[in-house]
Amino acid sequence: MKRPRTLLGFAMLAAPVLGVIVLAWGWWALSLPRRGVPPIGYLDIDGREITSFESESGRVQIWMPLEHMPPAVAAAVIAAEDRRFMRHHGVDLLAVARAAFTNAREANVVRGASTITQQLTRGLFLTRERTWWRKAREIAIALVLELRYSKPQILEAYLNTVYLGQQRGAAVHGVGAGARHLFGKSLEALQLDEVALLAAAIRAPNRIFVEPPALLRGRRDRVLEAMVKDGAASAAEARAAMTRPTRPAQKVAAVAPWFMELVRGEVAQRGGEALGGVQLVTSLDRRLQEAAETAVRDRLAQVERSRRLPANSLQAAVVAIEPVSGQIRALVGGRRFAQSEFNRATKARRQPGSLFKPLVYLAAFEGRAREITPATLVDDEPVVIPARGGGWTPHNIDGQFHGPVTIRRALEESLNVPAALVAQGVGLGYVTRVAHAAGITSSLAAVPSLALGTSEVTLLEMTTAFATIANGGIRVRPTTLGSAGAVALKPLPEPARVVSSESAFIITHLMRGVMRRGTGGSSARWGLQEITAGKTGTTDGLRDAWFIGYTPNLVVGVWVGADDAHAIGLAGADIALPIWADVMMKATRWTPPPPFMPPPGIVMTPVDSATGRRVCGSEEAISEAFRQGSEPAACDSMADAPGLRDVGNWFRGIFR
Repeated sequence: MKRPRTLLGFAMLAAPVLGVIVLAWGWWALSLPRRGVPPIGYLDIDGREITSFESESGRVQIWMPLEHMPPAVAAAVIAAEDRRFMRHHGVDLLAVARAAFTNAREANVVRGASTITQQLTRGLFLTRERTWWRKAREIAIALVLELRYSKPQILEAYLNTVYLGQQRGAAVHGVGAGARHLFGKSLEALQLDEVALLAAAIRAPNRIFVEPPALLRGRRDRVLEAMVKDGAASAAEARAAMTRPTRPAQKVAAVAPWFMELVRGEVAQRGGEALGGVQLVTSLDRRLQEAAETAVRDRLAQVERSRRLPANSLQAAVVAIEPVSGQIRALVGGRRFAQSEFNRATKARRQPGSLFKPLVYLAAFEGRAREITPATLVDDEPVVIPARGGGWTPHNIDGQFHGPVTIRRALEESLNVPAALVAQGVGLGYVTRVAHAAGITSSLAAVPSLALGTSEVTLLEMTTAFATIANGGIRVRPTTLGSAGAVALKPLPEPARVVSSESAFIITHLMRGVMRRGTGGSSARWGLQEITAGKTGTTDGLRDAWFIGYTPNLVVGVWVGADDAHAIGLAGADIALPIWADVMMKATRWTPPPPFMPPPGIVMTPVDSATGRRVCGSEEAISEAFRQGSEPAACDSMADAPGLRDVGNWFRGIFR
C-alpha cells in the first residue's frame, strides 16, 4: 500500500508544476497577430484609386488599429457575437448554460456559446474539427489569451482577422476588407445600418449576397436591438437604421480585374511582395478600359443574336499598349470576370492565322533588305513545299491563285502562297528569331505552315510584337505600372532595338494599305482607315478571329473565339475588327494620334500597284516606301529595283 500512496503524493506535487509549465508555454507560444503590413494602394494613370484590392497568399485583409475604427463597429460586433465580452475571462459560463438548455430543448444544436476570444482562438491556433478535445483546447487557450492580453488587444485582433467571405477565390478577413467586400466602401464610410449588417454577416458571410432581403433585415435588426440594449445606439438611431433597405445590394464589380491580377503578378516578380502602405501608379487608362469592356460585351451579344448563336458561346480578349513605353493601358481577359476568371489575353494560346504574316515580311525586309521590297513580285500559284512526312501545298482562303503579285498586294489581301514562299526564302529559323525578338515568347515550330500562323501564341505576345513594329523596331517590355515613384522595384529590361527602323516603317506602311484597300477596309465605317495600320487574322475552320491595329501612340489587339475551340464561323474582319474599332475610335477621339513619319533612310516612290514598277503622273500609282537605294530607278522604265527582276525567279526556284 505504501507504493500507491507514494505515486499519489508524487502526482499531487507534479500536477501544479505541470500546470505552471503548460501555462508558461502558452504564455510564450500563443501570440496574437501583430498589426499587419498596410496594403499597397493602386492608382490608375490619372491618380484615381482602383477599388480592386488583394494581398498575397489568397487573403484579402486591411489591418486597422482599434482606435481608428468607428466605435459603432466594435459595439455592433460585440452585440452580435459576445454581449458579455467585457465581463468574462475568455469563457462565458452563463452563455454555455443558456446554449446547453436551448439545444437540449430543441434536441439539436441551434445555439452556440463561443466568445469572441474563443472564436479568435479557433481562427488563429486550431482547426475547424468538431471534437470535445478541440473544444477543450479552445477553452484552455482562450483562458491563456485573456490572462496575457487586454480586452482591447483581443478585440483588435478579432476584428482584423474574422472571416467575412470570399472575393474572387480569396478569403476576406477583417472588418476593413469586409466593408469593401460587402458595401464597396471604407469602414469609416459605413452607416449604422451597414455596420449592423456587417456584424450580422460574421455568422454566415457567404450567404449575405444570396439570402432573401427579409432574412437579412431580420439579422440586421436583431443586432440593432442588441446595440440599443447595450447603450451603443439610441432607440431613435436604431429605428432610423431599420427603415433603410438592406444593401450589400450586389457584389461590387472590381475595376479591371484581369489587369489588376497582372499588376499584382508584376509587383511580386519585381520584388514588391513586402511593400506596404505605399501607392503605386499603374498604367491603367480607366476610360479606355471601360471602352474595351463595353465593346466586348456589346459586340459579342450583338453577333450572337444576329447569327442565332447560343448565348455566351463566344469569348474575347483585348490588350491596349502604348508602344513607346510598353505600358498596358487596358486589358480585358474575357467576357465577364464573375463568370470566368481565366485571362484569355495572357494565358490562352491560339493560332494567330494570317495575323502572323507581318512578322514573316518583317523578317524578309530585315534579312534580305536589298533583294526584297514591297514591290517585289512573288508568284501566287500552286506549289508543293517539302515538309516532314510529305509535301505541303498552301491554298488561299478564296480558293484562287492570282499569278505574280507584289508583296504589298499579298499582305493587303492576306494571300497564303506568297507568305509561305517568302518564309521559305528567308529561312524559317530566321523568321522565328525575328518573331521572338519582336515579342513572341511562346515556342514557334519552324515548319512551312509557320508563315500562316499555325504556332499558338497569346494575344499579349502578338500585341507586343506589333508594338515593336509601331515603335520603329524597338522592343519595350510590357508593363502594368506607370510610375512607382520612390518605391524600389527591380527595373525592367532596357528597351532594345531588334529590327531596323526602316524595316519597321515599311511593314507599317504596308499595313496602312491593309486598312485602305485590304482585309481591314471595313475600318472606313469608323473613319480609321487613314490614321491606322493593322492586320486581320483568321484560322482554319474559322475557330479564331483576330485583329491588331495601331497608331503611332497606341496598339490595340483583339482575339475572339470559343473556350472549347469550336468553329465560330467568323473571320477577323467580322467580329475582332469591330471590337477593335469601337476601342480605337474612342481612343483617337480622346487623344488625336500623330501621323506615321518615315525614318531617315526611307524614300517614298510612286509605283504601279500591280507590277511594282515606278511610274510618274499616273492616278493609279501608289506611294511606296523603300530603303534608300532599293527603289525602282526611273519612271516607265523596265529598269527595276536592284534584284527585282531576279527575285521572282529566285522564289520560284527555291524548290527546284
